[in-house]
Amino acid sequence: MGGSVNDRRRYTSPARREQARKTRRAILDAAHRLFAEKGYLATSVEDIAREAGVARPTVFTSVGVKSQILKEVIDLTLAGDDEPVPVRERPWFREALEEPDPHRMLHLHARNMRMMYVRCADVYCAVESAAEADPDVGALWQAMQRWRLMGSRFVAESLAGKTRLRDGYDADTVADMLWSVATPMVYRKLVRERGWSPEQYERWLADLLCRALLPD
Repeated sequence: MGGSVNDRRRYTSPARREQARKTRRAILDAAHRLFAEKGYLATSVEDIAREAGVARPTVFTSVGVKSQILKEVIDLTLAGDDEPVPVRERPWFREALEEPDPHRMLHLHARNMRMMYVRCADVYCAVESAAEADPDVGALWQAMQRWRLMGSRFVAESLAGKTRLRDGYDADTVADMLWSVATPMVYRKLVRERGWSPEQYERWLADLLCRALLPD
């Protein structure tokens, strides 16, 4: 005789979980493309379902309402995958924080910004453009600014612990400078509007930060 019902459930459960993960990822990837191309406000749940090749109710059961989809897209593009690991614990982020040489650290930070902004700059700007028109998006936008500032503080505190900073800057000042200069919006202007390559942006940002923050 075949296995029990429980055995069959245990056998099929991993396959079902994997299919659910693939469906969720297809929805988030579709939403990412549409938010970047059309903007958040002009994209409907029906558009996302059509782009992902799923039924409209599946969008809600797999991810949630449109504002939740947007948040999940931001999380996915910042981290680079759908693993539940915060950005600050990612190996590439830790590599920059733990680098002992201040110049090399800032070059790694510029690399990290380039890696993230290649993925998220367009949708990040879509959030900014919709923030005033939609209260949920507005709250997400404010949270994103806090997340960016927190990440900037991690980098600033690590840098301040390695070297004397130019002009007597403290870690709080450096965090503000990183937060204001190394933005997705600046990346998008230089790369999308002015035709820079992502690598050119990375080199420019690294050189700018080294000159602005480190002593001669």
